[in-house]
Amino acid sequence: MSTRNRNPRTGPAGATAAPGRHRNPLSTVVRNLGIALDTAARVIFLGRDGVRF
Repeated sequence: MSTRNRNPRTGPAGATAAPGRHRNPLSTVVRNLGIALDTAARVIFLGRDGVRF
């Protein structure tokens, strides 16, 4: 009995949304707000060197 990869990935894991996956709009807002607050905290506490572009 052989094992097969049934869902071959074309890109790195987590790089794109899974097909058919729809995130709750409130979850998207909360996630984006968290990212913005994290970035702001890095700039405040670490200065410009703490943020990579």
